[in-house]
Amino acid sequence: MKKAVLFFLLGLQGILSFGQAKAPKAKLDKVTVFLSGAQLFYSESVHLLPGNNELVFENVSQFLDAASIQASCKQAVVLDIQHRVRYRETPKPVKRYDFKIKLVEDSLEEMGFLQKEITNKQEVLSAEKKLLMGNRLMNGQTSRDSLPLLQASLNMLHERLNSILEQELKLQRRKAAIDKETNRLTIRLEELQNLQSGAEDQPQEDIQPAHQVIINLYAEAPVQADLRFNYLVQNASWIPLYDLKAESGKSEIELSYFASITQSSGIDWKNVKLTLSTSHAYEKNIKPELSIWYLSFVQYFQQKLKVNALSNANVPLQKPQVVHESAREDLNTDNEGGAAVPDAPTLDEYVEVRENLIRTEYEINMNIGINSDGRSHKVMVNKKQIPMKLHFAAVPKLSPDAYLMASVTGWEDLNLIPGKARVHFDGMYSGELLLNASGVNDTLQLNLGRDRSIGLTRKKIKEKSKVKVIEQEVIETRSIELIVRNSKNIPVRIDVQDQIPVSQAPDVIKVKLLDEDKGELDELSGILNWKLKLGAKETKKIVFTYEIRYPKGKIIQGL
Repeated sequence: MKKAVLFFLLGLQGILSFGQAKAPKAKLDKVTVFLSGAQLFYSESVHLLPGNNELVFENVSQFLDAASIQASCKQAVVLDIQHRVRYRETPKPVKRYDFKIKLVEDSLEEMGFLQKEITNKQEVLSAEKKLLMGNRLMNGQTSRDSLPLLQASLNMLHERLNSILEQELKLQRRKAAIDKETNRLTIRLEELQNLQSGAEDQPQEDIQPAHQVIINLYAEAPVQADLRFNYLVQNASWIPLYDLKAESGKSEIELSYFASITQSSGIDWKNVKLTLSTSHAYEKNIKPELSIWYLSFVQYFQQKLKVNALSNANVPLQKPQVVHESAREDLNTDNEGGAAVPDAPTLDEYVEVRENLIRTEYEINMNIGINSDGRSHKVMVNKKQIPMKLHFAAVPKLSPDAYLMASVTGWEDLNLIPGKARVHFDGMYSGELLLNASGVNDTLQLNLGRDRSIGLTRKKIKEKSKVKVIEQEVIETRSIELIVRNSKNIPVRIDVQDQIPVSQAPDVIKVKLLDEDKGELDELSGILNWKLKLGAKETKKIVFTYEIRYPKGKIIQGL
């Protein structure tokens, strides 16, 4: 008797599931967004019967990666997971609109004949107007022209041309009315055809194909189970955005960390727990392999052509221009006693940062909604106060302006990735920069904007710059003058940079710094650095001299 009841229940479940027209919508409760791609997590509480249970869920993305679907259930065994597209059944046509459709189709056919009639009349009038305007008599081109004949021709032309134009205007108005009626009848025909097919009575979501996830579970006994499944989609991503706010009287800079999230997965993310990951979902994780490095002889003419390139192959590249650590000065020495007070609470209680060996994740413990519209949705990740020191920096060779720089420390604990940053200084927008915290330096250099109240000039001193030849060697001596003027009413500290050339063939082309004027030289890059302290309205002059020696008769590239 118990077996018969059990078989009856199982059969009843099969009948109900077979006859069910619409699968239940699965609940999306968590999303992990990668720099490219996203992983969507679902959870459902389901009732399982003994034996095999096939569960079908909708509300899944049409762009899901079928190979990435995973499922888990503590109370049952997951046997199989599938992705299926269920196409809606075409509704049976309704015959009661046949007569109305036939009337509209007949009217549209009559509109077509009327349009053809108007087109024919317009062609006749156009031909007549062309013939009339091209007549030699009307143009006064005959040898027998007389004043009465010309006057009669002009009267006839005026009368007939006015008649033609009047008829053309009537035809245009009639054609516009017929076009308007044709459009109305066409729309009406589409409405009747939709009613005829039954599609008008169906919701829009029922017309589209339904994407489903099918999960087969095995349970030993009836149980209420917690089922979870997830999958990847490509149509989602996020990029970091930053806001930097600094003030003159403070020794900290406020950094606001945002995520710009874009998704077009086909389903809206409503009230989900959001996690941001710094990895790529579809990045190829293949370790590169070295191939065999072969050596062989080359022909003589090839070797001769490449000798110059080979001779420079092992010369180190010029280092980029950077501000030396020793040249950084703090502009806030007069305000060291003042502590910055944050004007808003941080998000530490809502954002949890997790790090593993290959990625960083920001778990935002708030219910967030992001629609599938392909637009950018901005979500705040963190806000911190970071220690900074302000100083000015200038490169007169490239720009006559001084730049206010912020030396920021303590950024290593924020797990930042490269992204655009909007800079605000003293409540004013200063521009945009690329915040790259992936370097090896423990101090970030941020440009807060130009300051044109510090004047800079650079010129070559002709009296001290000369060229002389000694035997087979040319010696060029150059002197450069830099002038730095502080127009402010307060003292400032500024780092000034310039350079001397670096030889890639030091045995042939020799460069020597003769006078650095108390500057510091980086011999690998040729960068000269001066750290100056200027009083209010004070001007300072820097003069440095260098010489270049090279063989006579040679032309130096880059000089």
